[in-house]
Amino acid sequence: MIFVQTEERTVQVHTADQIYQSKERLYALEDSLPGYFARVAKSTIINLYQVSAVNRSLANCWISFRRSHKQVYASRRYYRQLQDRLNETRSSHE
Repeated sequence: MIFVQTEERTVQVHTADQIYQSKERLYALEDSLPGYFARVAKSTIINLYQVSAVNRSLANCWISFRRSHKQVYASRRYYRQLQDRLNETRSSHE
């Protein structure tokens, strides 16, 4: 699983090449996911181990994933927390 996203009141679980629907609410999934998942927007939770790049500009921030063409938007509200969590994740694997 690379990320979970709510779109049009439906929770979608994304893998590198598939999309599954979940009956769980996003906040309920967030509570049950392991610690290497992080919220990056009101409607999106990502797997920190799958992040390949964070592209930030003045207007927005996009996250790219390993072995996938998919990207998600990270809101400014969560950007600092995202950077901190990515740094923690990388330093714990070195």
